[in-house]
Amino acid sequence: MLRLDLAQEPRLLEIETNTRQRLGEAQRMQWLGEVAGLQERLWHLAGKKQQAERLRAQVGGGEDGVTALG
Repeated sequence: MLRLDLAQEPRLLEIETNTRQRLGEAQRMQWLGEVAGLQERLWHLAGKKQQAERLRAQVGGGEDGVTALG
């Protein structure tokens, strides 16, 4: 089970930015398999961002921000 730590949310955003850059390159190069994989990764990242939002609401922005998600 993956554990999400709200302190790591900036890293999640960094991964998303990098993935979007890679997706742009893959689209320009017409690497269709890579495009599909990166689009799926972005879909999963969006889900993790939603989980982080729910977690933040549950803990009220306080406490240690660590909860099992998945």
